[in-house]
Amino acid sequence: MPPGYPAPPPPGYPSALPPGGSAGRHYAGFWARLGGYLLDSILYGLLFVPFVIAFVVLLVIGLEDCSTDPFTDELVCNGQEEVGPIIGGVGLLFVGFVVVAFVYLRALARSGQTWGRRIVGIKVVRSDDGSAPGWAKAIGRSLFAGFISANVFYLGYLWMIWDKENQTWHDKVAGTYVVSA
Repeated sequence: MPPGYPAPPPPGYPSALPPGGSAGRHYAGFWARLGGYLLDSILYGLLFVPFVIAFVVLLVIGLEDCSTDPFTDELVCNGQEEVGPIIGGVGLLFVGFVVVAFVYLRALARSGQTWGRRIVGIKVVRSDDGSAPGWAKAIGRSLFAGFISANVFYLGYLWMIWDKENQTWHDKVAGTYVVSA
Protein backbone atom coordinates (compact mmCIF):
# COMPACT_ATOMS: atom_id res chain seq x y z
CA MET A 1 0.00 0.00 0.00
CA PRO A 2 1.54 3.37 -1.02
CA PRO A 3 2.18 5.82 1.80
CA GLY A 4 -0.63 8.27 2.49
CA TYR A 5 -3.43 5.90 1.45
CA PRO A 6 -5.69 4.40 4.12
CA ALA A 7 -6.00 0.66 4.46
CA PRO A 8 -9.15 -0.87 2.91
CA PRO A 9 -12.01 -1.61 5.32
CA PRO A 10 -12.24 -5.13 6.75
CA PRO A 11 -14.60 -7.63 5.05
CA GLY A 12 -18.23 -7.12 5.98
CA TYR A 13 -17.69 -3.46 6.88
CA PRO A 14 -20.44 -1.23 5.41
CA SER A 15 -19.18 0.55 2.34
CA ALA A 16 -19.53 4.29 1.84
CA LEU A 17 -19.68 3.85 -1.94
CA PRO A 18 -22.02 6.14 -3.83
CA PRO A 19 -25.33 4.55 -4.79
CA GLY A 20 -24.48 4.30 -8.49
CA GLY A 21 -21.02 2.83 -8.13
CA SER A 22 -20.24 -0.74 -7.20
CA ALA A 23 -23.41 -0.91 -5.12
CA GLY A 24 -25.32 -1.86 -8.28
CA ARG A 25 -27.49 1.23 -8.69
CA HIS A 26 -27.84 2.87 -12.06
CA TYR A 27 -27.47 6.64 -12.41
CA ALA A 28 -30.46 8.27 -14.07
CA GLY A 29 -29.75 9.56 -17.56
CA PHE A 30 -30.38 12.96 -19.07
CA TRP A 31 -33.69 12.10 -20.76
CA ALA A 32 -35.22 10.49 -17.68
CA ARG A 33 -34.23 13.49 -15.58
CA LEU A 34 -35.56 15.92 -18.18
CA GLY A 35 -38.83 13.96 -18.34
CA GLY A 36 -39.17 14.08 -14.56
CA TYR A 37 -38.43 17.82 -14.55
CA LEU A 38 -41.02 18.53 -17.26
CA LEU A 39 -43.66 16.35 -15.58
CA ASP A 40 -42.99 18.05 -12.24
CA SER A 41 -43.36 21.45 -13.92
CA ILE A 42 -46.72 20.45 -15.37
CA LEU A 43 -48.12 18.60 -12.35
CA TYR A 44 -47.04 21.06 -9.65
CA GLY A 45 -48.07 23.87 -12.01
CA LEU A 46 -51.57 22.36 -12.13
CA LEU A 47 -51.59 22.39 -8.32
CA PHE A 48 -50.88 26.14 -8.50
CA VAL A 49 -53.66 26.89 -11.05
CA PRO A 50 -56.54 27.29 -8.52
CA PHE A 51 -54.53 29.95 -6.68
CA VAL A 52 -53.87 31.81 -9.94
CA ILE A 53 -57.56 31.65 -10.87
CA ALA A 54 -58.54 33.03 -7.46
CA PHE A 55 -55.97 35.82 -7.87
CA VAL A 56 -57.34 36.79 -11.30
CA VAL A 57 -60.93 36.81 -10.01
CA LEU A 58 -59.99 39.01 -7.06
CA LEU A 59 -57.94 41.28 -9.32
CA VAL A 60 -60.91 41.75 -11.67
CA ILE A 61 -63.18 42.49 -8.70
CA GLY A 62 -60.66 45.00 -7.35
CA LEU A 63 -60.21 46.76 -10.68
CA GLU A 64 -63.92 46.71 -11.58
CA ASP A 65 -64.47 50.45 -11.00
CA CYS A 66 -61.14 51.55 -12.43
CA SER A 67 -60.41 53.19 -15.75
CA THR A 68 -57.49 54.68 -17.62
CA ASP A 69 -57.13 58.44 -17.78
CA PRO A 70 -56.98 59.29 -21.50
CA PHE A 71 -54.54 62.17 -20.98
CA THR A 72 -51.99 60.56 -18.63
CA ASP A 73 -52.59 56.83 -19.23
CA GLU A 74 -52.74 56.36 -15.46
CA LEU A 75 -55.08 53.92 -13.78
CA VAL A 76 -57.76 55.84 -11.87
CA CYS A 77 -60.04 54.12 -9.37
CA ASN A 78 -63.13 55.62 -7.75
CA GLY A 79 -62.43 54.49 -4.18
CA GLN A 80 -60.13 52.64 -1.79
CA GLU A 81 -62.37 49.55 -1.50
CA GLU A 82 -60.65 48.08 -4.60
CA VAL A 83 -57.42 47.52 -2.71
CA GLY A 84 -58.81 44.78 -0.44
CA PRO A 85 -59.50 42.18 -3.14
CA ILE A 86 -56.20 42.91 -4.86
CA ILE A 87 -54.23 42.44 -1.63
CA GLY A 88 -56.23 39.28 -0.93
CA GLY A 89 -55.38 37.97 -4.40
CA VAL A 90 -51.68 38.62 -3.92
CA GLY A 91 -51.90 36.90 -0.54
CA LEU A 92 -53.53 33.88 -2.18
CA LEU A 93 -50.73 33.74 -4.76
CA PHE A 94 -48.20 33.70 -1.93
CA VAL A 95 -50.12 30.96 -0.07
CA GLY A 96 -50.30 28.95 -3.31
CA PHE A 97 -46.56 29.23 -3.81
CA VAL A 98 -45.91 28.08 -0.24
CA VAL A 99 -48.32 25.14 -0.58
CA VAL A 100 -46.79 23.96 -3.86
CA ALA A 101 -43.24 24.38 -2.54
CA PHE A 102 -44.12 22.45 0.63
CA VAL A 103 -45.76 19.57 -1.26
CA TYR A 104 -42.79 19.35 -3.67
CA LEU A 105 -40.11 19.56 -0.96
CA ARG A 106 -41.95 17.12 1.30
CA ALA A 107 -42.01 14.49 -1.45
CA LEU A 108 -38.35 15.11 -2.30
CA ALA A 109 -37.24 15.05 1.35
CA ARG A 110 -39.17 11.93 2.41
CA SER A 111 -38.78 9.59 -0.56
CA GLY A 112 -36.52 11.35 -3.06
CA GLN A 113 -39.36 11.08 -5.58
CA THR A 114 -41.51 13.97 -6.64
CA TRP A 115 -44.60 13.25 -8.74
CA GLY A 116 -42.74 13.53 -12.05
CA ARG A 117 -39.75 11.51 -10.85
CA ARG A 118 -42.06 8.76 -9.64
CA ILE A 119 -43.71 8.55 -13.07
CA VAL A 120 -40.38 8.24 -14.94
CA GLY A 121 -38.93 5.87 -12.32
CA ILE A 122 -36.06 7.88 -10.83
CA LYS A 123 -35.30 9.24 -7.38
CA VAL A 124 -32.86 11.50 -5.56
CA VAL A 125 -30.69 9.80 -2.93
CA ARG A 126 -27.98 10.90 -0.53
CA SER A 127 -24.47 10.16 -1.73
CA ASP A 128 -23.30 8.88 1.66
CA ASP A 129 -25.89 6.18 2.37
CA GLY A 130 -28.40 6.08 -0.52
CA SER A 131 -31.35 7.16 1.62
CA ALA A 132 -33.87 9.93 0.89
CA PRO A 133 -32.31 13.41 1.01
CA GLY A 134 -34.16 14.79 4.04
CA TRP A 135 -35.43 18.33 4.48
CA ALA A 136 -32.12 20.20 4.66
CA LYS A 137 -30.67 18.62 1.52
CA ALA A 138 -33.99 18.90 -0.34
CA ILE A 139 -34.30 22.61 0.42
CA GLY A 140 -30.63 23.37 -0.26
CA ARG A 141 -30.63 21.35 -3.48
CA SER A 142 -33.79 23.05 -4.75
CA LEU A 143 -32.59 26.56 -3.89
CA PHE A 144 -29.20 25.97 -5.52
CA ALA A 145 -30.90 24.51 -8.60
CA GLY A 146 -33.23 27.48 -8.92
CA PHE A 147 -30.72 30.24 -8.32
CA ILE A 148 -27.42 28.86 -9.63
CA SER A 149 -27.85 25.76 -11.82
CA ALA A 150 -30.66 27.32 -13.84
CA ASN A 151 -28.69 30.49 -14.57
CA VAL A 152 -26.00 30.78 -17.21
CA PHE A 153 -27.86 28.84 -19.91
CA TYR A 154 -28.83 25.96 -17.56
CA LEU A 155 -25.19 24.89 -17.45
CA GLY A 156 -25.66 23.54 -13.92
CA TYR A 157 -28.31 21.15 -15.21
CA LEU A 158 -26.44 20.25 -18.39
CA TRP A 159 -23.31 19.45 -16.36
CA MET A 160 -24.64 15.90 -15.85
CA ILE A 161 -23.98 15.18 -19.54
CA TRP A 162 -20.20 15.41 -18.97
CA ASP A 163 -20.11 14.13 -15.39
CA LYS A 164 -19.16 10.46 -14.95
CA GLU A 165 -21.77 10.08 -12.18
CA ASN A 166 -24.44 12.14 -14.02
CA GLN A 167 -24.46 14.78 -11.27
CA THR A 168 -25.67 18.33 -11.78
CA TRP A 169 -24.16 21.22 -9.85
CA HIS A 170 -26.96 21.09 -7.30
CA ASP A 171 -26.39 17.33 -6.86
CA LYS A 172 -22.73 17.97 -6.13
CA VAL A 173 -23.44 20.79 -3.67
CA ALA A 174 -26.16 18.86 -1.82
CA GLY A 175 -24.32 15.54 -1.88
CA THR A 176 -26.99 13.68 -3.85
CA TYR A 177 -27.34 11.41 -6.87
CA VAL A 178 -30.32 10.73 -9.08
CA VAL A 179 -30.73 6.99 -9.65
CA SER A 180 -33.22 4.61 -11.21
CA ALA A 181 -35.88 3.75 -8.67
